[in-house]
Amino acid sequence: MIRFAAVVFTGVLAVGLCSTAPAEAMTVTQLEITGGAVNGGGRYDHMLDRLLGQDGTLVMGQYQPMGDIVPSITKGHQTFSLFTSGLSGAAAPTATITGSSITVDLSSLFFGSSHGGDHRITNIGGLATGLFNPETREFSLSWEHLLNRHWQERQATFFLKGIVDVAPQAVAIPASLLLYATGLLGLGSWTWWRRRADLPECA
Repeated sequence: MIRFAAVVFTGVLAVGLCSTAPAEAMTVTQLEITGGAVNGGGRYDHMLDRLLGQDGTLVMGQYQPMGDIVPSITKGHQTFSLFTSGLSGAAAPTATITGSSITVDLSSLFFGSSHGGDHRITNIGGLATGLFNPETREFSLSWEHLLNRHWQERQATFFLKGIVDVAPQAVAIPASLLLYATGLLGLGSWTWWRRRADLPECA
């Protein structure tokens, strides 16, 4: 009977785990960029289009140097890059997925240009929102940023698309399930002792 009670406990535990909510929750590790663009009518929009239009990787939870998100582009004596940094006090990128919606904090995203020893950087980030396809893991994002260059302010809209990379995260077993299974085990043990007490003694 003890063996039977143990089997009951194991079976109930397995059934309970299968019948509860999904056993894994998504944690976004990085975004695989497959395309992007900017709409702002600025001097460097064409170069930003080229940078955002490349395949690249945007890692969540850490800053990335120039040339790491997407390859830098050199034109003549100038080099143009994208990078993330805490220079403005913004945190490293993070992403949240709720159903078919995705929100990515890109406040730390910068556009940089260098010419010899002259380096210029501009923050182009913001809170990006968009759509997420749970089946294909495809995403599309957009955000707006007020750019201020050469004493002129202009509103620019940025776009990104690609694939979301996620890491499985195990969900803890609910305490109520363990309590229920333990109760069944105790009930089985009590029944066995009761039946044993009712057995006649052998001569």
